[in-house]
Amino acid sequence: MNGKDFALGALCLILQAVIAPADAQTAPAGASGSESTRQTAPAVASGSASPRHAAPAATDLIGRPVDLDLSKGVQAPPRDASKLPSTFEGAAKTQPVNPHWAAVAYKPKSRRDLTGIWINQGGIGWKPGVPPGRAQSPPLTPAYAKIFQQHLADADAGKPTGDPTANCLPPGMPRVMTMTYPMEITMGTNRVMIFAEWESQVRRIFTDGRPLASDPDPTYNGQSAGHWEGNTLVATSFGFRDDTNMESSGLPKSDKAIAYERIWLADDDTLRDEFTLVDPVAFAKPWTVTKTYKRAPPDFELEEYVCLENNRNPVDASGATQVILKSGDKH
Repeated sequence: MNGKDFALGALCLILQAVIAPADAQTAPAGASGSESTRQTAPAVASGSASPRHAAPAATDLIGRPVDLDLSKGVQAPPRDASKLPSTFEGAAKTQPVNPHWAAVAYKPKSRRDLTGIWINQGGIGWKPGVPPGRAQSPPLTPAYAKIFQQHLADADAGKPTGDPTANCLPPGMPRVMTMTYPMEITMGTNRVMIFAEWESQVRRIFTDGRPLASDPDPTYNGQSAGHWEGNTLVATSFGFRDDTNMESSGLPKSDKAIAYERIWLADDDTLRDEFTLVDPVAFAKPWTVTKTYKRAPPDFELEEYVCLENNRNPVDASGATQVILKSGDKH
């Protein structure tokens, strides 16, 4: 490289440094280039990514101007951060403690108050008290009965293919309500929140009158809306993915399944959820079961459950879930 070429190259680098910030604000969606351009240009959604696009830096996720003016609105009182404890023991003392918090069971504020941690009764089969598998006697159509029989045969052969949760995928609705782990319900002014310990899944049953989409994008838990009839929460849910099953045996459903629920307190410590599943593709007729949950003791808490930390089970070329018996072995 001669001196002239070197000087020209240096000039180009200087111009790039000056011009790039301006270009980054106007780069079209999908533009490639410098890291700053990629961060500020709208992203192109693909695969299972969120349908929302990353917004330019001057706006938030839904296109509103970014507001970073901390002088506006109500101000928090001043605090000397240098005096905050630097140990867990000290940090624990920064919050007031009720010495009786674990001794008194929660008392519902009304018959519509479903607040609490609830533990499923009757096992993990879809029909309570009946083990997963053939004994469930589901009212399947011939095509879906064939799918179910194949899952059962694969399990009998030691090559189970019917339980995606064995590979750390979420259970999805409605199986998330047949929990081997507890769930917690909190009540909001416009929704009922259901937090499952299993994979930290969350259901929201909206009670503010919002419409349900007639052609929703399928998700694990679908969409749910509800209203109160007396002291019973009446909910409708649909829009579930078709690659989830209803129990560990591989009991199938389709993406046309609709879950109609009636949820109520049988007494202060007993919650019931009547499920009627309507699936014009997988079921020959509606299927109704009633699930029961008992209130957990007052000192009971949900634990964090991250399936991937338990060593995800490998899947072979046929789709069968494998089990690692010891390090290096797959069977």
